Amino acid sequence: MHGVLSWQRTHTQKGHILAMYDPERNMACVDKVRSQHFQTIGTNKGGREWLLPEEALFLLERGSLDCRWPVKREVGDGTVYRTEDGAPMSLQSAYAAFIGFEGGVGGKLTLEMYNVYAGLKRSGYVVFRTGTWDDDRGEVVSIPPELKEKHDSGPGIIGRFFADIWRRLSQPTYAISPENLAFGPLIKPGLYRSYSDIYRLLKLIPTHDRTCPPSFILPMSPNNPYRVHFDVYRTTAKFRKSARANLVPDFRVCVVDARTHAIPTSAQLNDLMAQVPEDRPKESDQPYQRLKHGCRNIILAVVDNGIPSYLRVADSPFEDVKIYERSAPRGKGGRGRGGGRGRGKGRGRGRGR
Repeated sequence: MHGVLSWQRTHTQKGHILAMYDPERNMACVDKVRSQHFQTIGTNKGGREWLLPEEALFLLERGSLDCRWPVKREVGDGTVYRTEDGAPMSLQSAYAAFIGFEGGVGGKLTLEMYNVYAGLKRSGYVVFRTGTWDDDRGEVVSIPPELKEKHDSGPGIIGRFFADIWRRLSQPTYAISPENLAFGPLIKPGLYRSYSDIYRLLKLIPTHDRTCPPSFILPMSPNNPYRVHFDVYRTTAKFRKSARANLVPDFRVCVVDARTHAIPTSAQLNDLMAQVPEDRPKESDQPYQRLKHGCRNIILAVVDNGIPSYLRVADSPFEDVKIYERSAPRGKGGRGRGGGRGRGKGRGRGRGR
């Protein structure tokens, strides 16, 4: 590591990009953009391109950016800052300046957050911050208008009555007394002709209405580590950062430091899911894919000593996707391996003899 950091970094004149460090905002300002990286990096304000701390560090690490310290220069009666007059910023000083600064734009950037950001960028993903990091929680997503109208305009009392009768006739259920639940098996001894009846007896915990967004449980706290940090998009040829507002992120990532934070509780996971909008799977997907995707999902990037591990947490609709009711397709061919091909081959040999 010391040998890599001590190696001299050089830039070609054609792709030389100068940037000046802004200590008040903890950002880097670029006067002239000369790279295609800025199609997915940076924010244009006032005719200049501003780089967030993780974006500037990523370009510095790959040798695409030359960041300078700001130096005052007296011109006439005023004081100006010229990027060319600044002292070059080394990679070590860039880590010390950009990481851990509380008062910068967007809040504090930790080393774990940058490790996740740089790893996703090197893998070819497009990564942006989710809103501002000053917000400890996202807003609860309201019910879509079409789902709310569908819920309000449901069947009446008579329709629900006949629907309930038909459900009980087509899907018989067995009532279990509290005594049997406490001192006996969940499945009462008897004759069962299908697995569906058995699985219905095992259904004890009621499910919630997933058309309504979850509500927050824990009080607002700036020390809550479980919040959405990054919006991740798959790379496409037509992707532009100016059209990001009209695009839905492919993944939402929450960065967790394994050394300082324990396993999230159910209340913390509930608050984390409340920040994520509803994203239901496609009806054409396979049942296991629908359960894996869930109605809401988020990626936990657990960083342990600089090594991130990605875990998907999803609100799986087990009430809608019943694995035990689907019928497995039968395979083609005979009973044994190879079907009748082996017998035909044997008979041919017998005739030849």
